[in-house]
Amino acid sequence: MSQAVGWAEFVDTEALEEYERLTLLERIFDPFTVRNLDRLGVRDGWRCLEIGAGAGSVARKLAELAGPSNVLATDVSTAFLGPLTELGIEVRHHDVTTDEQPGEFDLVHARFVLDHLRDREAVLARLASWLRPGGWLLIESASTLPELSSTPATRRSMETLSRVMTEQVGTHTTWARTLPLPLERAGLRGCGTEGQMLPARGGSPLAGWLKATIKLVETHAVNTGLITQPELDEAYALYDAPEFLDYCWLTVAAWGQRPG
Repeated sequence: MSQAVGWAEFVDTEALEEYERLTLLERIFDPFTVRNLDRLGVRDGWRCLEIGAGAGSVARKLAELAGPSNVLATDVSTAFLGPLTELGIEVRHHDVTTDEQPGEFDLVHARFVLDHLRDREAVLARLASWLRPGGWLLIESASTLPELSSTPATRRSMETLSRVMTEQVGTHTTWARTLPLPLERAGLRGCGTEGQMLPARGGSPLAGWLKATIKLVETHAVNTGLITQPELDEAYALYDAPEFLDYCWLTVAAWGQRPG
């Protein structure tokens, strides 16, 4: 069974609100991703696989670096990826947990995908096996840090998000902090890692994205008594307030190379 089933319970993957949330995600995290792609030296002719392509920005960047015909963009929902085909990028509905290998690649990249898969290390080993000799796997994962939240309301909202995602989806909210050890266990070499923690100032793209992401689990959280609506409303107001500032989201990039 696909491991994406739990996530689908909370997200309408074809809704305008989800497209807006994904484009916010791109705006926030693309600079970090591009820096890591540049670190690996992605260049013309590389065969690239973008997993969980979302709204398509990383696939478009890979097309600039490697050539559109060398990029395969996959997701369990391709609702927002149609425009990529006009650029010459191949788009494919594909579930990395169950579907067959889609080819061999010089680069396999996944951002905020493995976090949500219960069998994440087995999937990571699958991805590593899809690399050509000398190819690179680049994983970006996130860790929530509610204990660092600057107010009780935002701390409770982040704790609630983490709990729902852990219990209902299978998300591991601290797995990112183990990177790059899973890549080393998968037999990759030259592994490295870098972390990034951005400020979530009220009204900023990151604060808006956190608010939109928490809203995904709002109905379930309130109906099951994990948090009250007034508590969530207080957190939402803070995420909109310019005087609010928080550091509670860690992004970790890790990379490793298949031996040649």
